[in-house]
Amino acid sequence: MPFSLADTEFCAVSIESDIAVIELNRPARRNALHPAAHHELDHVFDTLAETKGLRVVILTGAGEAFCAGYDLRDNLETGVMEIAPNGFGGLTSRTDYPMPLIAAVNGVALGGGFEMALACDLIIASENAKFGLPEAKVGWSPLAGGLQRLPRAIGIKRAMDLILTGRMTDAAEGKDLGFVNAVAPANDLMACAKDWAAMIMEGAPLAIRCNREVAYKSMDQPDFPAALNIENYDTVAPMLNSRDAIEGKKAFVEKRKPSWNGT
Repeated sequence: MPFSLADTEFCAVSIESDIAVIELNRPARRNALHPAAHHELDHVFDTLAETKGLRVVILTGAGEAFCAGYDLRDNLETGVMEIAPNGFGGLTSRTDYPMPLIAAVNGVALGGGFEMALACDLIIASENAKFGLPEAKVGWSPLAGGLQRLPRAIGIKRAMDLILTGRMTDAAEGKDLGFVNAVAPANDLMACAKDWAAMIMEGAPLAIRCNREVAYKSMDQPDFPAALNIENYDTVAPMLNSRDAIEGKKAFVEKRKPSWNGT
């Protein structure tokens, strides 16, 4: 049976103009994810990636939590522990998603929930947000990107503080550490996230995609000359040869707002 965004059970998806919002919807479990939720979200991210006209995806949570990680209660009840092919929440193993992702963190983001936020390009946090990687306290490790992305985001020493202690940190400290981009009052969180999305969409789609690819992949090049070699990135040539590149120059000269068409 074909997957439909209208038939989701564990998240709610809304599309407004060029922005898609995914709201994790298991508030009774603090949006902790069980196998069915992981697989549903995997389909959601796949479907949105193929939806024409979308520019930005915002991920948030229903109720008082963003995502409390894996649903351990479900695991104890069913004996099943399983995530999706593309990682925790269908997201954390993706490294080349075609559009920017914003985490609008409205409450606790623990374990896999924090890892989902780290898999996004930007983290906009409510003043109520809490972050942590407490896996060691239950005999696990945060292997869905926490150990890999957090050191890249804030440096190894700062990351090891959170990784080794498993302590929770709030939004203000997250901003000081460098993994939170902005902190907003709880009632203004989604408006703030959409404002950031609007700022992103002022840029041409192919240019934004190129910026993201080069910024991320350059970190994994063997040396700095290789990082500077634009032939190592698939998105550079399409961006340089695009109609939007011509439109951008024309709009600048004509002192008007450019009209992007993504080609």
